[in-house]
Amino acid sequence: MIAVRRLFVVALLGALAGCSRTLPDQDRRITVTPAIAKIPAEDLWKEYKADAKAADKKYWGHAIEVSGKVSTVLGEATAPKAVRFVVEGDLGVRAFVLDDQAADIIKRASVGQHLRLKCFCAGLDGDIVLRSCIEPQ
Repeated sequence: MIAVRRLFVVALLGALAGCSRTLPDQDRRITVTPAIAKIPAEDLWKEYKADAKAADKKYWGHAIEVSGKVSTVLGEATAPKAVRFVVEGDLGVRAFVLDDQAADIIKRASVGQHLRLKCFCAGLDGDIVLRSCIEPQ
């Protein structure tokens, strides 16, 4: 009986160790999930720079609307398709577009253009990473 309990505890700990805080690259729930905040890319960057842990508590895993001037469009030959809003130096916000809408968004996006996207926030990884981005209605 003790051996069975130990085996169960070891298996449970192994399963928990495999769990990590990640978001799927493509999550269609973004199309029906309301945004908890509408925020300029610069302000989102300032919040993460000031206190990434507090910003994660506020935004991580939630749908947010982010707006700003596009600095880079990744889409013609690259996958996944994304736009970047550079805020400070080479750092800023990377917004990975939902595949269903990628062709339209990437085709219309251009450097210097003001763009607003609704995305799930995946936290700070050099840049702030946003996933499953769409143009909000």
